[in-house]
Amino acid sequence: MRAILAATAALAVLATGASAQQAQAVRPDQQAFRAIYEELVEIDTSQASGSCTRAANAMAAHLREAGFPASDVQVVIPPNAPDDGNLVAVLRGSSRNRAMLLLAHIDVVDARREDWERDPYTLVEENGYFYGRGSADDKAMAAVWVDLMVRLRRENFRPRRDIRMALTCGEETSNRVNGVDYLIQNHREWVQAQFALNEGAGGMLAEDGRYVALNVQAGEKIHQVYTLEVTNPGGHSSRPRPDNAIYQLARALDRVGEYQFPVELNPVTRAYFERMAPIVGGELGRNMAAIARNPNDTAAQAALAADPSNNSIMRTTCVATQLEGGHAPNALPQRARATLSCRVLQGHTPEEVQAALQAAIGDPDVHVNIVRRREGSQAPQLTRQIMGPIERTAARMWPGTPIIPTMTPGATDGRFLNTAGIPTYGVSGMFSTAGETNAHGLNEKIRVRSLYEGRDFLEAIVREYARR
Repeated sequence: MRAILAATAALAVLATGASAQQAQAVRPDQQAFRAIYEELVEIDTSQASGSCTRAANAMAAHLREAGFPASDVQVVIPPNAPDDGNLVAVLRGSSRNRAMLLLAHIDVVDARREDWERDPYTLVEENGYFYGRGSADDKAMAAVWVDLMVRLRRENFRPRRDIRMALTCGEETSNRVNGVDYLIQNHREWVQAQFALNEGAGGMLAEDGRYVALNVQAGEKIHQVYTLEVTNPGGHSSRPRPDNAIYQLARALDRVGEYQFPVELNPVTRAYFERMAPIVGGELGRNMAAIARNPNDTAAQAALAADPSNNSIMRTTCVATQLEGGHAPNALPQRARATLSCRVLQGHTPEEVQAALQAAIGDPDVHVNIVRRREGSQAPQLTRQIMGPIERTAARMWPGTPIIPTMTPGATDGRFLNTAGIPTYGVSGMFSTAGETNAHGLNEKIRVRSLYEGRDFLEAIVREYARR
């Protein structure tokens, strides 16, 4: 036992020494950034108990202190939403028609202290990680943008293009005013840009810490909501009739469950499968390579579709998420309704999906209704203007690490900008293993090394874009 205690004490001393060395290794500029990051994480911006406006004002104070004129820093608060404030700022360039936009959201998913191992609204650095709600999603990027704008202003950096920044609220929940949508509709001059950089992609690490791939997100599916609805005269349950609304709806749902939208690979998803194939290897890698060569390869399609993650980027998907029917336990149902959550590939309208569902169901008495209609958009192009700075910086920081284009099956605020004609790219340079950050979940975290590396990466590409 004494030997075990002695060994434990020795390990504790070594850990303390390692922590001290790590703290000493942090550069002065990183320490200043860390202070901004800590302040932002520790401001509760959840919908249940927090305020984005408080965070926006706190970050605005850093910009004003750095010398930004009041006219170039604004906290924009939507009417009747006092806690849904957004911060917008601009560093003026010599060619204002060629602006770039740095976008991040500052609202976070609700977090309850009793569920977390640590206080979710206290930044904790422990065992090589930063812990806290929003530490990864998305206050890491928001703090990087604030810190960068401060330093650019203090060094009198003169970009060729305007550098605009928007830290927005309402990305995480539909119960708040979405800041990006509000700014586009009411203050478009603050977000108008030739292109935007946003969350949406980081980097992949192997379990042993090796760099596997740097991801660049271009495009995201569009969330549309539909209902399937059947109505019926109903009647007394003692006299069943063959045209029962619930049975009719159930048959329709079976057909929807069996239906698959066609596989459609765009340039991004095709490049994704092509470049991931040698990384993944084995049978899965061979199927990725096969579908990249020939998207109509039905065998490769079927093999890849067995994985929900691969299937979701190959085609439009619709899934039943809610079900309701009937009005009394002793009466035949007069109405039955199911809700479908559809993630639609860019380039398709809600009406096209509606028609495909109606055809798959094959019953004119089952009505397919569009409940939430969002305008479609086109996936942004991965041009040399965008990829050049990313490739050069990545080659310097992570030599030999492949760059993998991705399309997210979920959604970010980029959906509003893309629809408004502002190509938006997800790129952070912040690496993690699969599922490591646990964004939206308990004990959200990000690697300390990854955060600092991502900061250096983003600064480098922004400076290069700004000179063009």
